[in-house]
Amino acid sequence: MQPELEPLTDTLKPIYANFIFREQPQALAFAGLIAECDWSVSVAYAADRGRWRATVRREIHPVFQEVTVWLATLTARATMAGGKLDGWGHK
Repeated sequence: MQPELEPLTDTLKPIYANFIFREQPQALAFAGLIAECDWSVSVAYAADRGRWRATVRREIHPVFQEVTVWLATLTARATMAGGKLDGWGHK
């Protein structure tokens, strides 16, 4: 059994993930799938993409495994609503 990975730092960092949808109802359906109280989601029209963008934000330990699992979880939810990952980063 492997020991649990320790965060590189005890400090949480803000991170975001963008998901793109053809129609507003799809983006809103995705937003409705975000029930975690420490995550926030916003939906807006992205004129530069000609699509609706949902942005999910949270604070997370900057550990590859934790970020990867979070993005995979969100991507699966976006796929259910007809969307796809459109980038992520930290701010």
